[in-house]
Formats: sequence, structure tokens, C-alpha cells
Amino acid sequence: MRILICDDMFPSMIDTIRRLLPEDEVRVCNQSEVARVAPWAEVLIPAMARISDEIIGSCPGLKLIQQFGVGLEGVNRSAAAERGIPVANVPGSEVPVHAECTAEGGVFLMMACARRFNQCRSVLAEGKWGRPQGQALIGKTALIIGLGAVGKALATRLVALGMKVMALEAAPQPDEARRLGLELIEGPGQMYDLLPGADFLVSTVTLTPQTHGLLNASVFGRMKPEAFVINISRGPVVNEEDLLSALNKGTIAGAGLDVLIKEPPGSSHPLVGHEKVVITPHTAGVTEQSFSELGRAVAENIGRLKRGEKLHNLG
Repeated sequence: MRILICDDMFPSMIDTIRRLLPEDEVRVCNQSEVARVAPWAEVLIPAMARISDEIIGSCPGLKLIQQFGVGLEGVNRSAAAERGIPVANVPGSEVPVHAECTAEGGVFLMMACARRFNQCRSVLAEGKWGRPQGQALIGKTALIIGLGAVGKALATRLVALGMKVMALEAAPQPDEARRLGLELIEGPGQMYDLLPGADFLVSTVTLTPQTHGLLNASVFGRMKPEAFVINISRGPVVNEEDLLSALNKGTIAGAGLDVLIKEPPGSSHPLVGHEKVVITPHTAGVTEQSFSELGRAVAENIGRLKRGEKLHNLG
């Protein structure tokens, strides 16, 4: 089968797919080349590339759009449906280790911000020792926006670290708060009331029209100046201009970001290298454990396609 990986950003993903599907022809292109190369493919793996109506319409032999992970916001699913092309992903419920790894990456960013990791590196380079003084997570309060698989995995870890954890969820379930050991779970409408009490505001939400630009100047303005913003969801959830302004004005203390609006952002991006920002290159969930399981699920679905069997996780 002719499989096109539409993004060369994640080498581990490419290696995993080639290892698990050795009998298939697997090609890779960067995002700017998708429109040119896609007509060759029978299966598209979007990764972070946008799969538009025009791209879908240009692929006469396309049989499946299979995401390597959860996010399908870049795929024009209505265009695929009109042409009878199935679109599938790998939800967190099927590969819980991916959500667990992403949550662990979030804890890393929280600790890096609290322990002033950027300043530690500068001080170390100067040959100094015993500084700067950071903060521990114990006793601090986190507000998690989105309580899906990643949000729940993160909440479990933060409670175990001695944090007070609040969460916002579209359809809050009171029993969930008790099960996870949370202080409370509220609906999105309560966000502004809860912001002043949070030391960490953590986004784990799915990118939708409602969450696009959700974290903006009005949100940052309600936070305490000692608080941090953490994003392990999707870059466009954060208004980057507003975030930069809040950091420079001291409205908030800092940010830990695994994702940005443009990826990769380039060295001139004002948040890259900012002394108050810790950035990881979209690697919160990029681990040996998670990619192995994601790859297995993708390969199994492509195997079903070859055998004419019912596909799993159609979106």
C-alpha cells in the first residue's frame, strides 16, 4: 500500500511506521510538499499537516486518512466524507500510555518553570552555585483546562505531588472530582472566577473554534503575577501576542510551552529564548513507549484496510 507521511517533523513516527509496515511503500514529505505529493498516496498520515478539500480531491486512489494520534483539526473531514474517504485517529482511550507520557511532559514544564530552569542554566554557565531559589509544586494550585485523557493523567500526577488541583470540563461530572482527588470540577463558564486562585494554568483541551485563542489577555489579566501558563495541547489555544505582552509586563511569571502556533517557529520567534519561557519542541508525548503503541494502532488499522475489514476509530 502507498502510504504518505505528510510531515517530516517527527522522525520517531517515520521510523515507527516503516518498521511496522515493512511491506508497504512509505514516503515522507514536508508540509509544503503535501499538495504536490499526495495524489500518489492511498493512505495519508497527516501528523501536523493540513489536509484540505483541494488535497483530498487531488488523490484519485485515496482510501484512508489515518492520523498518528488524536488530533484531526487539520483534516477537512466533511470533504473526505463527501468523497467516501474514511478518516481515523488513535484516541487516548485506545493508547492510554500516550496521554500518560504527554501529562508527564506537562509536569516537566511545570517543574522547569517553578525551579527557574532557564536561570539555572545561565547561573551554571557563569560558574556560580546554590542559586536561583525556585519553588516546589507541593502546596501550589493548578487549574487544568480540559479533562480528557491527558487532563486526567496530569491531574493524577499533580495530586500525587501534593498539589491542589481544579479542573474545567465541558460536561463536569462531580464523581470524577472525588475519584481523581480534585478540589473541584467546574464548567468553562467558571474559568474567570477560578483564575485568581491558580498558580499554574494548564491547557490540555482539544483545538476547536471555541478554544482557539482561549488563553488571551483577558485570561492572563485575571491571573496572579506569580502564576505560570502551561500549554501541552495545541499552539493556537494561546494568543501568543497576548502571552508575550503579559510576560514582558510581568502580568504573569512565566510560561511552559510544548506547542506553538507555527511549528517549527524559527529562532527569531519572540517566545523562543525568552528568559521567562521554557519551550520543548512538541515532544511532551514523543517517547519510545507512546510512539510504539501509537504505531501499533495505526499499523493495525491499515492492516484492516488491506483485508477489507471494518476500520476502528473513525472520526
